Amino acid sequence: AMSPRAGKPFVAVNCAALPAELIESELFGAEKGAYTGAGAARMGRFERAHGGTLMLDELGELPLPAQAKLLRVLQSGEVERLGGTQARKVDVRVIAATNVDLEQAVEQGRFRRDLLYRLNVYPIRIPALRERADDIALLAMHLLHKFSALHGKPVSGLSDRALAALRGHSWPGNVRELENLMERGLILTPPGELIDVGALFPQWSNAGHSGIDAQGYLAQGPGAEGMADASGLYDAMLGQGLHLEALEDGLLQEAVRRAGGNLAAAARALGMTRPQLSYRLSRIRERTKE
Repeated sequence: AMSPRAGKPFVAVNCAALPAELIESELFGAEKGAYTGAGAARMGRFERAHGGTLMLDELGELPLPAQAKLLRVLQSGEVERLGGTQARKVDVRVIAATNVDLEQAVEQGRFRRDLLYRLNVYPIRIPALRERADDIALLAMHLLHKFSALHGKPVSGLSDRALAALRGHSWPGNVRELENLMERGLILTPPGELIDVGALFPQWSNAGHSGIDAQGYLAQGPGAEGMADASGLYDAMLGQGLHLEALEDGLLQEAVRRAGGNLAAAARALGMTRPQLSYRLSRIRERTKE
């Protein structure tokens, strides 16, 4: 909005939605007769975005041959339509987005390293929703107002139990999953009432649940089953000759490993704050040095 391109074209393309055989013509255009059904010359997305911005969404799904052609256009600033011989200059700002780990894709041979370096001028990492627990309530209310207007159905908001369940969920589907849950909750809740946890997670029942597991189920809270699990854990600890300190160290390190090194996510999984987890991990390192 603040750039000189603000009033110029903004063209978005979903790379994952384009058939492989049409990607080149969609991005770079095609001349008449370039392929069966091409009855007239057609501009590609780069030409349509001339002077403005081209948004390449789901970039990680682009096939390798198309990646090579994209790299050439980015380096030369020129496109050549499919079936054409004339190079056309384009002035385009390119923004790319992906949920694929491109460094890993490069190592696996699924993404060109030179294209990654060419695009990676100013990277912006948007943390997963599970890493932004404080944003969940704000996003949920925004989406709730959106769907309330869409369906013409006002509700009073979210219950405390619903908010706690949302904050405890692991969000494998990120904001899209949150959108679905908010619309589901609105549909299942009578007008004017609070959306409760049962409307968001239909598998839920009242019997002693307290948190959400990775599959979207509310996990069993303390009770007879929890006591049985504790008894089994205690027997296993004794059987392996472990003491409490070693057991705690192992749990902390496993939580960090499963969270991919993200201390904030690991701390939430363990029900503690990040500083608390960081302190305990530092104690483990100190004991290891000793």
